[in-house]
Amino acid sequence: MTGKNLSLILALFLGFCAAASITFSYFWIFSQLSPAGSSGSPSVTFNIAPNQPALTTVSSLHTTGLIRSILAARVYLKFTGLDSRLRPGSYSLSPALSAKEIFAALATGPQDVKITLPEGWRREQIALRVSSDLPNFDTLEFVYQTASIEGQLFPDTYRFSPTSQASDVIRIMTENFRRKSGLSIPSQQDLLIIASLVEREAKLAVDRPIIAGIIQKRLKNNWPLQIDATVQYARDSANCQLLTVNCQFWQPVFDTKLSSVFNTYQNVGLPPHPIANPGLASIQAVLAPVDSPYWYYLAGTDGVTYYAKTLTEHNINVDKYLKP
Repeated sequence: MTGKNLSLILALFLGFCAAASITFSYFWIFSQLSPAGSSGSPSVTFNIAPNQPALTTVSSLHTTGLIRSILAARVYLKFTGLDSRLRPGSYSLSPALSAKEIFAALATGPQDVKITLPEGWRREQIALRVSSDLPNFDTLEFVYQTASIEGQLFPDTYRFSPTSQASDVIRIMTENFRRKSGLSIPSQQDLLIIASLVEREAKLAVDRPIIAGIIQKRLKNNWPLQIDATVQYARDSANCQLLTVNCQFWQPVFDTKLSSVFNTYQNVGLPPHPIANPGLASIQAVLAPVDSPYWYYLAGTDGVTYYAKTLTEHNINVDKYLKP
C-alpha cells in the first residue's frame, strides 16, 4: 500500500469518526433536551432576576429539576440565539416540558398577574384584593403571617405568578419595602407608625409633611394625637376578625370612646404598630416634616385640610367645615 493510499484511508477514517462524533453529539444533545420529569410532575415557580446571566438561569433550571443537562442547554441556547433573549420575571414551569419548550416560555416572557395595591390599605384589604386574582392564594394564611409586619407591605403595582401563594406575595412585598422605603426596622419602627398615620390622615401631597410635623410635635409635648384613623383601625380590627363578614374598612368615626390600645383619643403616644401600609411619599414626609405653628388639623367635607394654632380656632374650623 502506497503512502498516498494510506493517507487517503486515514483521512476517510478520521472523517468517518468526525461524522460519527457529530452524529452522536447531536443525538445526545437532543436526548438531553427532552423533559426532565414525567407528565404528572407538579409545576414549580421559577424566577429570573433582572440582568441575570443565561448561565445562572440554566444552572438554576438544572438545580430545580426542570432540565436534564447544563451543557446541552447551553449549546442549545447558543445555537438558537436564545441566550440573550431570556426575560426576567416569575414563571410557572413543569418538568414535563422539554427544554425547548421551557426556553421558548422564558424568551416569550412571564405571564404574570398585574395587581395594583394602593397606599394606606391594611393587610386584610391587601389579602382580599390579591385573592381575587391568584387561585393558590390563601387569604387567612396571608393575614396570619403578616400580623407582625403591618406597614411593611409596600404599596405598588406588582406582577405575581399565577401560582403565587401567600408566602410568595409577602416575600415580594417586604423585599420591595426594604429596597424602597429607606427605613431600618425595628430601629425606625416609630417613624413607620407615624407614616401610617400620615397616610390615612393626609388628603393631598402638600399636607403630608405638615401633618407629620404636627404629629411629631404633639408626641414631643405629650399631647394625645386624637387621630380618627386609629379608632377606625381599632373598630375594624374588632368587627372584621378573620374576614368572616363583608367588612367596609375605614368608615367615618362617630364615637371616639372605643376602648383600645390603638385609640389615640384615650392613649397618649403612638399605637402599638402601624395601622396601614404607607407609600413612599408619607414615609418621606415623616423623614422631613414641616415645622409649622399649627397644633390641630381636620379634613373638611370639601376634601381640603384646615389647620389651627389653638383649640378655639380648631373648633371654629369644625363648625365651619364639618358640620352641615
